[in-house]
Amino acid sequence: MRLSEILGKEIIDYTKGEKLGVLSYAEFIIDEQGGYIHTLQIPITEWNGLRKRKNIIQFRWNKIYRVGAETILVDPSQADFQSEYK
Repeated sequence: MRLSEILGKEIIDYTKGEKLGVLSYAEFIIDEQGGYIHTLQIPITEWNGLRKRKNIIQFRWNKIYRVGAETILVDPSQADFQSEYK
């Protein structure tokens, strides 16, 4: 599968059926020595009162449940979270 084929797919929490984002806003961390995708990072921005909060959800590629025709199914319990306020 080419990178251009998976861009634009919706990332779905398969345990809740909740949309987490669209892959066009995500970043890949690639293992340079092995040449494979190691981690998928998805930035999610939320407003909390007057402050803007940016969360980054990271999924290891081997923890992604399934890549479908229009969606990528993931389990957030397998993810790492980073959060920062702006």
